[in-house]
Amino acid sequence: MKKLFLSDIDGTLMNSRKEIHAEDIEAIREAHRSGVAVGLASGRMYAEIRQVMELLGVPCYAICQNGADLVGPDGETLRSNRYDAELASAVRAFTDREPFVPVVCGSDGNYVADLTQRAEEVGKRFLTPLRERARLAEEIADGLPITKFSIYGEVPALRELLEQLRTAFGDRVTASFSDPDGIDVMPGSVDKGTAAEALMARLGIGRADTACIGDSFNDLAMFRACARSVAMTHAPEPVRDAATHAADSVADALRAWLAGA
Repeated sequence: MKKLFLSDIDGTLMNSRKEIHAEDIEAIREAHRSGVAVGLASGRMYAEIRQVMELLGVPCYAICQNGADLVGPDGETLRSNRYDAELASAVRAFTDREPFVPVVCGSDGNYVADLTQRAEEVGKRFLTPLRERARLAEEIADGLPITKFSIYGEVPALRELLEQLRTAFGDRVTASFSDPDGIDVMPGSVDKGTAAEALMARLGIGRADTACIGDSFNDLAMFRACARSVAMTHAPEPVRDAATHAADSVADALRAWLAGA
């Protein structure tokens, strides 16, 4: 019976120091050797996810930037979604304001219009450097391919921004917390769940034979797509409540699932 295991990266597989525990690496390798298809589902772009795959030493499917791209183990793009220029310009104008640090994300880089000290601090969390593009607004209006907007700031202000986004754009965008101090704003209907369903269909693996693990609100759509969803025990309470199981580590979650526990 084919099985698929999907893991979030930040806060789940990788800690804040960008480390992966050896036990998690070995559990994923064991699963791969037993025939389980492994996927990494992240808000990060493919170049960053590729670095994580190299640490694992296992060929993985990649759900990139919360479902904007689905990439195969050989690096082939299997599915792709981008903002249209008009909506991207509107979202950029709406979110590019104090007190936020807005990062504009493409499939090949993460950009800021001005690499300020605050932006440089935000950039330290990425696995590839932020790029400064002084004409970013004009380039977006001209059709620069955009996958998502990542907005960083204080939590109360971000919560208010989420409500403002829903009022202003409705279902034209999908927005949720992806970091403790950051939200991702995607085109409507683009999320980890729709990408997970597309991958299941491609592999011929049903929902009942798919498990996933995550720790944040951008993982909830993926939870809904999989029969077995695991929240990290440190995840916010609403995320834990939405999952069917909880675990302290990826290794614990993966081994329990394969053991039928």
